[in-house]
Amino acid sequence: MLIITEQWHLRNFVCALPGVEILDPGQVVYSETRTNGVVGRGVILECGPTLPDVFIWGFTKPGTDTIRAIVYNFGKGPKIQKLANDLGNLTVISNSASLSIEKLPLAAEGVYTCQALYDTPEGAKLYYYYVFLRHILQPLFHGLSVTRLHFVIILKVPVTNPYIVMSDSSPVEGTSVIMRCGLENGTGPINYIWEQESRESQLTTVAEIYDDNRFNVTDVNRNHTGWYRCIASNQVNQQRSDRVWLDTIFGPDQPQIDVTPFSVTERGYSALERETVSLLCQASSNPPSQYVWFYNNSQVFTGPQYTITRILRMHTGHYACLAQNTYLNTRSRKTITLTVYCECSHKSLPGFWWPPLLFLQPVLL
Repeated sequence: MLIITEQWHLRNFVCALPGVEILDPGQVVYSETRTNGVVGRGVILECGPTLPDVFIWGFTKPGTDTIRAIVYNFGKGPKIQKLANDLGNLTVISNSASLSIEKLPLAAEGVYTCQALYDTPEGAKLYYYYVFLRHILQPLFHGLSVTRLHFVIILKVPVTNPYIVMSDSSPVEGTSVIMRCGLENGTGPINYIWEQESRESQLTTVAEIYDDNRFNVTDVNRNHTGWYRCIASNQVNQQRSDRVWLDTIFGPDQPQIDVTPFSVTERGYSALERETVSLLCQASSNPPSQYVWFYNNSQVFTGPQYTITRILRMHTGHYACLAQNTYLNTRSRKTITLTVYCECSHKSLPGFWWPPLLFLQPVLL
């Protein structure tokens, strides 16, 4: 194990190169590089553009001031220290002092310091790639041109597959719903995109929220019914959740009554005696409406379509459709008037054709 102090390793840099001439005092140049790493992936840390004659890589854990050597090369090839095993699969890139770290663990997060010494025609030049300790600027070293490069690795965790949690998956129209896009892991900041897929399979982006996993839907209406997905993304990756159904409860609306055959007079709807008349009631509702038909306030049928075969004049009167939402215990009603006419026969007038309406005799009961 290589144990070094600030004064020890700088002295040995000089001793490692016989004939190095120390000239005038140099200046310290500070340089910092921030590198993002991803857990389980790789990263490269560079130490100068060319291979130095001597170099040492150190590592400082977050929250500490201690630099521990992880790799050094005093001119006889790189020597990787045991501490490097805790930082992932660490290797030195050939013909350089740069490090390659694969399969980064969380423990690899911290400060990496490279110190490199070059023997140049102008004399020895020490590229001190940022050392945490500040007391290296002592007049013991003359003629050194010093540069500091500080590597900070910030490990980024990919977002996991998100999932949606709803405060109410079947809200009543007019209420509010909060949807949450849950994640097991993922380094922030995280961006959230919410998508809605309608019953007609139309996909729409309904919200994009930065670093907040909640989507608040106020005053829910029936148009909010559909499939919802959330997409979570950070600097590493993007993941999409499974879809979750939001079922808005509403209704019933005011019923719509369609009469077949369709014939309208000033009294309302009309029909000819002995025709088959169909009354169809529709009222938007979720769950679907339950229908009850009334004739002159007496219940006559249950269901959306009430059909009268061979209608008679005695069937003239008021027909009401009652639509009910049994889940909400709500109801709405609509009434129409149906007049049944009798088509009279005039065989006593041969050779003449009479418009049927001239012989219609309404009978109101």
